[in-house]
Amino acid sequence: MYLTKDCRAILYCSIGSLLPDIIDKPVGHIILSGIGYGRIFFHSLTVCALVALLGVIVLKKWHHPGFLFIAAGMLSHQLADGMWNELQSWFWPFFGEFPQRNIPNYFENMFSLEFSSPSELLVMALGVIFFLCLVYAWWSGNNRIFIWATALVGVSLFAAGVFILLWQLSGHFPGFLVYTGCLSSLICALSLIFGGVTFLLVSVFPPVRCEMKDFL
Repeated sequence: MYLTKDCRAILYCSIGSLLPDIIDKPVGHIILSGIGYGRIFFHSLTVCALVALLGVIVLKKWHHPGFLFIAAGMLSHQLADGMWNELQSWFWPFFGEFPQRNIPNYFENMFSLEFSSPSELLVMALGVIFFLCLVYAWWSGNNRIFIWATALVGVSLFAAGVFILLWQLSGHFPGFLVYTGCLSSLICALSLIFGGVTFLLVSVFPPVRCEMKDFL
């Protein structure tokens, strides 16, 4: 939002950041079950570049930046996933086909992991709270509840990120994270911190005056 001065950035970037998992997990584990891998098409730079190209076309023809923001959100997801460690998928199809992995009961195990992990439950709870506040603000026309929800999400994400980072610097890996290991914990912590700072900045120093109607 600060770069574009456009209220729609936060909405469409959020959509783009979710798309890789929403699309690739079912495709890789159900539709193309022979692959058995959930980081495929929408985790690749190729598809991200195509969405960005579509965004340029839509922007020039219809003056709507939505697809460009979605592409930016997709790229942020790929960076958070550390896709540079999986070049075969990230640079698909230039490094060959997607890697094949056999993960039995993937969705069952992931749902169990997600709902037993405090870190994932925190993020899901904040997402639900933010969504409900957004809907209420849209329905009532009261933007103040949206600002308060944005501040709450920002403080929570920032605090969680700092906590994980400090825990890691102490020489331990938080056991409540879905993904363990030094790099994964560091990426998780920095993502939470930067996300928290972004939400706080939007709530305290909005780059532009945003009414709920402006998000479309």
